Amino acid sequence: MDDLIPNLRDERVQGAVKNLLVYSIVILLVPLGSMFLLKQFLFEDIFGYTSDDALTFSAVIAVILVHVVLCLWLFAANPPVYLGFCHDLETDNLYRLRRIFLPLGKIGGKPSWLNPKILPSTTDLQCGVCKKAMCFLIQIYATHEDDPSSAFHRALFVFICRDQRCSKRNDATNMAVFRCCLPRENPFYSFDGPLDPDLVGNTSDPYLPVDAPNLCEICGCYASKKCGRCGVVWYCCRDHQALDWTSLHKDGCGTNTLSEALPANPSNSFLFKEYGIEMDQEYVPAKFFENGDDDEDDDECFNGNCDEADDVERRNMIEFERYLATNKVKNERFEIEDIEAAVSDQPNDLRFERRYLDLNCEQILRYQRSGNPLWATDRAPTLNEAPPCEKCGAARHFEFQLMPRLLSLIDVDQLG
Repeated sequence: MDDLIPNLRDERVQGAVKNLLVYSIVILLVPLGSMFLLKQFLFEDIFGYTSDDALTFSAVIAVILVHVVLCLWLFAANPPVYLGFCHDLETDNLYRLRRIFLPLGKIGGKPSWLNPKILPSTTDLQCGVCKKAMCFLIQIYATHEDDPSSAFHRALFVFICRDQRCSKRNDATNMAVFRCCLPRENPFYSFDGPLDPDLVGNTSDPYLPVDAPNLCEICGCYASKKCGRCGVVWYCCRDHQALDWTSLHKDGCGTNTLSEALPANPSNSFLFKEYGIEMDQEYVPAKFFENGDDDEDDDECFNGNCDEADDVERRNMIEFERYLATNKVKNERFEIEDIEAAVSDQPNDLRFERRYLDLNCEQILRYQRSGNPLWATDRAPTLNEAPPCEKCGAARHFEFQLMPRLLSLIDVDQLG
């Protein structure tokens, strides 16, 4: 019986109640109000129709209006979800992810700063736990038609500490997210759009200001220290200077062959592996919501009647066993049934793993501004628990989330 009584403290229930109230008000006010106004002031006073004819015409237009308003309301209440997928590029094509080409997004490597002149400081990029430099993880180009003119270009940058000991449960002090915005008319990009890599190739940046800050040779972030020997290469901290010295810089420091010794796309052990990002709108087929017994359908797929589900389960189990072996976890009898039993009482866990993820199992990013996150567990906090903006006090809204698939792409062998 308790399952039939909605929990009004649940954020999803509250949202459904609000939507129902708005829907009811729209259904009543739009047709009645439009019929009265159209009949009285348009068809009778202006066009001179009789009362019966005016009522007929106004009723037809009212029906059309209510459908238009509801369609607009449904679209606004349920913004589309965009999915990000990894785009593996050859080393010689990684230049396509440079800032001058305004990439849609990128994973790993060095950040492609939207504004090359105003960058986060070294202190901004320090881990809140160990105080060492964080590593660039991912960036996305995220604009919206409702954004102000000052945010015609808008990019988000995510950094994380590479030390797995700094990762704490329900604690994001080892991460940082930065937002950068530019108007359409700015000194760093053409008014008509970025350069085309297919036309100009791997060219130098024609818009880079002469007073742009130097970038760290290791991480690509703001650098305030340079090599005391050659005075050419810059670093953000002594740790990165030491890392570069033992990898590449030592052999070419102070010689004329320094630039020749560096590869076209230098990499180092500090950076995550570099990829591009392709975006596509999430499509959920109608049959996804049919057959109310979702658990029965899922069981059929996972018992061998759904080849695609079997493939997903097999890949997940292989990755899980590889993780156990790599991290020397002593649990040889840990089978898929144990995983199912551990989450059997958590509907969101099953929905997350079996339903939405199985539709697009390669997704590394979900973007839905002012939408709702796809929670992985019922123990997750609600959106109402997010602290307000410390600048203006306004409520925060969901924008995007990173998916577990990302971990398998960036070559990390330890999880915090």
